Amino acid sequence: MSTVNPRAFPLQKGINTILILALAAALLMTVLSGLGLIIPDQVYPDPEMADEFMTNDLVNLVIGLPLFLFSLFHIRRKNLIGLLLLPGALIYTIYNYFAYLLGKPFDWIGGLNLGLVLLCGYILFFLLNALDQDLIKEKLEGKTAEKLTSWILILFGLAFIALALSEIIPGILDGSIPPLGEKAVSVADILVSIGWLCCGFALLQRRALGYSLGLGFLLAASSLFIGLILYFFFASLLTGRALDWIEVLTVFVMGTISFGPTFLFIRGIVRSKKKAMAEPW
Repeated sequence: MSTVNPRAFPLQKGINTILILALAAALLMTVLSGLGLIIPDQVYPDPEMADEFMTNDLVNLVIGLPLFLFSLFHIRRKNLIGLLLLPGALIYTIYNYFAYLLGKPFDWIGGLNLGLVLLCGYILFFLLNALDQDLIKEKLEGKTAEKLTSWILILFGLAFIALALSEIIPGILDGSIPPLGEKAVSVADILVSIGWLCCGFALLQRRALGYSLGLGFLLAASSLFIGLILYFFFASLLTGRALDWIEVLTVFVMGTISFGPTFLFIRGIVRSKKKAMAEPW
């Protein structure tokens, strides 16, 4: 019989530190995206770049900020789902602001973008070291469709790496290597794809790290697809760009591949909580 209290919260130390740092990251992200929307002419060097990034700023406020607030709310209430959602908010932010960092000339805004990426990376590192990952595995093992989830993460990782390399390699082969900023999204894709691969293999082997980061990477994937759909709609409103419904439908169909495992993972967390509450201690 297990001697672990099934109701135990897998984070007993450092809760306040994580709450403060994550709230600071959420506020910084809000300020940066808010500045991009309010004073785009001072944040972005040209109108074309402003149109592109302003739309993404709005998406960040609609998706990224609620992810942070929802996860922090549940961490404060000592709910497991908050701990497993926070990596998703951090990965989403790192992906987007790493692309911002590479995609525009470095200035004081670029310094803040770099600071946000480093802060989110540190929070993720701190969180993983503070978590009782073995307890998380014990709570979730067999409840989160591990095989399906792991293979979805692995396939996403391989597909996005291949897509990103197809954007970068031709320029290298023909000697016209493009400026890094022109391929900022492709570089960010490679970065997050490596994380998808590592997490997928960890979960496939049922390692504790896979359970700790599985929902985070699934959520990051789902958020990127939802964000892209919102990007299309917001771009049509902010810039007058025609809305391509085929493009929207294609992204939605691709996104459903990640939506399913994300739902199953969350359902496993909910079932784990209900089971723990039903068991006497």
